[in-house]
Amino acid sequence: MPALAQEKKILWHFLPFWLFLALFKFAGSLHYSLLSPLGARLLPVWLVGLIIGGGSVVQLLLDVPVGRLMDRRGYVRFLLFGTAAFLLAGVAWMFRFTTFAYAASFVLSTAGWQFFGPGVNAYVLSQAPDGRAATFISFRDVFESLGVVVASAVLGFVLSTSTSAMGFIVADGMLLGILALLFAPRGTRNVQTRRQLATHDFFAGRHALGTVLAALRRLNPASTMLLISTFASSTFYGVVWFVVPLVIAGEAHAGILGFGLGVFDFAIVALGFLLGSLADRGNKRALVFFGLLLFSVSGVVLGFHFDWLFLIFGFLATAGDEMASISLWSWMHALDRTHVEDGTVSGAINLFDDLGWAVGPILAGILYGAIGASWTIVSAAALIFAGWIAYQFLMHAHVPVPAGADVPAMPRRARHKR
Repeated sequence: MPALAQEKKILWHFLPFWLFLALFKFAGSLHYSLLSPLGARLLPVWLVGLIIGGGSVVQLLLDVPVGRLMDRRGYVRFLLFGTAAFLLAGVAWMFRFTTFAYAASFVLSTAGWQFFGPGVNAYVLSQAPDGRAATFISFRDVFESLGVVVASAVLGFVLSTSTSAMGFIVADGMLLGILALLFAPRGTRNVQTRRQLATHDFFAGRHALGTVLAALRRLNPASTMLLISTFASSTFYGVVWFVVPLVIAGEAHAGILGFGLGVFDFAIVALGFLLGSLADRGNKRALVFFGLLLFSVSGVVLGFHFDWLFLIFGFLATAGDEMASISLWSWMHALDRTHVEDGTVSGAINLFDDLGWAVGPILAGILYGAIGASWTIVSAAALIFAGWIAYQFLMHAHVPVPAGADVPAMPRRARHKR
């Protein structure tokens, strides 16, 4: 079957699932963006950051147990359960807005995110057609990003409404998501039989710490730099998604800034294939060097511009992030001669990604009240610059980058709450 015909078949056969992804990410991303400004109405900002970061820690600890539970009981069933919990998170805001309502909504949304991440990845593992996994994953990424971009675009307007209206929008989006998911094809294959798929976001089974460390040492320096850059990147995005909604809520003229939260995903859609081709043909060592440098410098500059310049430097920051990330994944792929521990290595990197999403809001909550929005973002960008410096030290013990290393089907790090 021609490639275009296969893509159309995947699009239309799984259309209810793609619509579910877009609707869930729209309502979920909007809810996550509202947590910091609404929480600041009731609680100290530092406590709001601690609460939001704590939710990510809980998810980090439960990802594997929840994934195993889904293996036994069914992916769509628990996706429906998580989406229903998120619907109730919206309902909690539709009545009198109190500290209890805020806390209840946060707990219910955490449950929704908990089942969404492993559930979607497991569904992809079980349903992606043989030989078309990358196409299937690309549809997942596009529809998830579509939901995030739309949520970012309407954030400024939503912040001007009542909390009851905010809750209604979130609940309505989740309700439509449930209706779409009810018509999605059900998974029939167990994820344990599909371990070597292009995405590594989800892996089943426990791995001893010694095995993980040995695998990472074998793939140095690329593996160590991926851990460092992944943590710094996720911390930066966690800070941005905490701070920017607070800025929008406090400035009536900040409507254009809502698009700023969507520009990170837009950059991936616009440049992903181009940067992948560049990493395949270019000097990976130089691409990592300039990618991290562009990321850190753009991150610093965008912290001082909450206007249309935020869109430009947000785009450049993610372009630098993606340039370094793709090059590092390609480099590590070339260093690995056996590929028998892909899940182990990728799982460790995913752990640092989750850790960054936990640290980011906590850091932002502590710094926002003390040094303001701009310097809080600059502080997060400084972590990226520290990673760039660490890269220079690692290169002193560097062996030549293997030639002819294709860019692997790397997992896409979320530039938004997953």
